[in-house]
Amino acid sequence: MVVRSTVHTTAGSGSTEGLIDLAIDLGGEPETASAYHQLPGVLGKVRRSVRFLAPVQFDVLRQYRTDVTERRYRSREVPRKAPVRLTRGASATPHGTEPAILFGVHWLELGGAERFALETIKLARDAGFTPIVVTDRPSTHPWITRSELDGAVVVPLTLPTPPEQESAFLNGVLSAYDVRGIHLHHSAWLAQRLPWIKSIRPDIPVVDSLHILEWRTGGFVDISVRMTNVIDTHHVISPMLRDYLIGKQGIDPARVKLATLANLTTGSIDHTTQVSESHGDVFTVAFVGRFTQQKRPYLFLQLAAALKDSAPEEVRFIVHGDGELAGEVHGLVARLGLLPVLELRGPGQPVSQTLADADVLVISSDNEGLTLTTFEATAAGVPVVSTDVGSQASLIAEDLLVPRHPYPFISTAAERIRTMITSPEQRKVWLDEQAGKAAAFAALPDARTWVRDTYEGWLS
Repeated sequence: MVVRSTVHTTAGSGSTEGLIDLAIDLGGEPETASAYHQLPGVLGKVRRSVRFLAPVQFDVLRQYRTDVTERRYRSREVPRKAPVRLTRGASATPHGTEPAILFGVHWLELGGAERFALETIKLARDAGFTPIVVTDRPSTHPWITRSELDGAVVVPLTLPTPPEQESAFLNGVLSAYDVRGIHLHHSAWLAQRLPWIKSIRPDIPVVDSLHILEWRTGGFVDISVRMTNVIDTHHVISPMLRDYLIGKQGIDPARVKLATLANLTTGSIDHTTQVSESHGDVFTVAFVGRFTQQKRPYLFLQLAAALKDSAPEEVRFIVHGDGELAGEVHGLVARLGLLPVLELRGPGQPVSQTLADADVLVISSDNEGLTLTTFEATAAGVPVVSTDVGSQASLIAEDLLVPRHPYPFISTAAERIRTMITSPEQRKVWLDEQAGKAAAFAALPDARTWVRDTYEGWLS
């Protein structure tokens, strides 16, 4: 095949200087590689092989490592960046007249933080702002066509970016628009540039929305604590995060705002179909989530295989999602003999339909903040069996909180689900406890209302 480029290079005429990179799209669906697929060297090859040949056994080792890391993390203080000391005011930097909000977003893919980010972008647009949305993670950004982004300026960054290009970009944004505020949604790149922004525009308020503690790496909460001197408000979605920032890290309570996502995604759920009995002749167990290492869909499939062999009556399964581990999920479904009893559903199908078909939802994650699917399941009248991670205890019935270590998770979750199958009365008791916790949580301040009021304050 001979390819002729119509792109002219401006480089020199030397034999190597005149070459330019040329990318050819050969078609086909985009594929996302997990972090394990990208591990370099011999050691990386060994880890990759073990991870995909024995995912559950590999996860056992990961969880023991998490135990050690969590104990160490809980006992340490996170260092802070020094506050900005420059005295230049906003008048030192001329800016445009069109009011805007600068958003830092991880990526435009399925996820709880991303769903909330899109909602805040819509609220900004409705309030009269131009949303400027910057993403900093490699992605095909399947949500980039969503209606919430209509009228927004979307900039998917490709990192690393030369410092001179970064400063030119940020200077351009601050000069072309009247940026009234910055809202971070799990954006490491923008968080790390806050000291520079605050040095030239100290008048711009900064809000950082946090969802989850990540013990192995520190994650976005760690970054937020390090940058707390250039962040005006830490928005958290759970009491656990509030207590961690105030009690452990010593952040001023006046700068930590608890506002929950309890009602963010439950609007499409039919609240009139609260049920306590099985939805049909066959008891249905569902998984809803991204196919990632964090969500551990392979562990749900191992649970499904255990229930297939041990349930007191016929049982079927729904796995609803997509992601970087899709190939592994499809392979395990066949290898574990689940094809006759398991249905795979993609992100194009509504989650509300899966919940309408389910008798129980299982959350197998090894870490979470507070899952939106738990709120959705509660609204649909579906009990949830969840790993005891993050703030899930705020919503899940106590008996349905199960260990995150793989083998105890499988055995305990299977036992609870078998009880639901044989005892609809006990299933209702657990569902009522879950609904009571969700109602108490919904009485806390609402994130959407708080963000709307905050943006209106920025506009005035």
